[in-house]
Amino acid sequence: MRVLLLMLLFFARPFSAEACSADTKCDVPGGYYLAAAPENWDGTTPLPVVVFFHGWNSSPEGTFRNQAMVRGVTERGALFVAPFAERGYWRQIGSGRAERGRDEADYIRAVMKDVRRRWPVDDRRTLASGFSRGASMVWNVACYTGELFRAYAPIAGGFWRSNPEECPSGPVNLRHIHGLADGVVAFDEVGIYNSMPIPEGFDILARTNGTTDKSREVASNDQRLSCSRWDESESGRVLELCLHERGHSIPAEWVSQGLDWLETLPDGS
Repeated sequence: MRVLLLMLLFFARPFSAEACSADTKCDVPGGYYLAAAPENWDGTTPLPVVVFFHGWNSSPEGTFRNQAMVRGVTERGALFVAPFAERGYWRQIGSGRAERGRDEADYIRAVMKDVRRRWPVDDRRTLASGFSRGASMVWNVACYTGELFRAYAPIAGGFWRSNPEECPSGPVNLRHIHGLADGVVAFDEVGIYNSMPIPEGFDILARTNGTTDKSREVASNDQRLSCSRWDESESGRVLELCLHERGHSIPAEWVSQGLDWLETLPDGS
C-alpha cells in the first residue's frame, strides 16, 4: 500500500520548471531561453505558449526588461518564452537559404522540446511572435517548421535577402503587423537591409494555404490597425494583414493581442 501511495504521489506531481525562469537560463542545445509562467498557475493545467523572437542585437534579457510585453502574455494565462539569437542575429533557414552558424530550425525545435518537458503545453494555443529581425525568424519558422506552433504573429519583419520558392512545412495561420512608414523594413519594396516586400511573402503563404483572392476587412482590438483577413482556403488556415501609419515600432500590447487573435481561429485550422 505504501508503494502504491508513493507511485500515486509521484505521478500526481505538478510540472516543475527546474529553476528555469525569467532570471535563470533554460539551457538547450545551441543556446538557452528565458521563460515566465503566470503567477497564479496551479502547476498542472496545460498552458498556452507565446514564444517571442527578439529584434536585432537584443537578447532574452532585453526582452524581459519590457515588462509590459511579458505581463500582457502571462496575465492572459500563458507562458512567455524568449529564445536567444547568437550575437543578436537570427539566421535564415531552409534549403539553399541557410546562413553560416547555428541551425535555427534545430535550435527552435530544441527549445520547444524543452518547454514541453518543463511545462504542460496546450498545443491548440501556441503562438510564435517576433519583431524586426525576430519577425523574419517567425516567417522562417512558419515556412520551414510550421508544425511547431498553431499560429504565427510577426511584427515589422518578413523574409530576408530572398524569398523561398515554397514553404515545405505546409499551410499555416499567420497574422502580420506592419507600418506603412517603416523605413527599416519596407512594406512593399526591398528594404535597406535587403528585407523582402511583405506582400510577396503573403503570396507564398496564400499559395501554400490554397487561399482564395477574396479578403474581408475585420475589426481589430487596436484602433491603430486596419486589418484584412483571408479565411477562405483549401487548407482551412487563416492569413491576416494589419497595417498602421507609423514606422518601425512594436507597442508591447501587440504581442498579447496576437494571442487574442489565435483564440478567434476556426476549430479546424
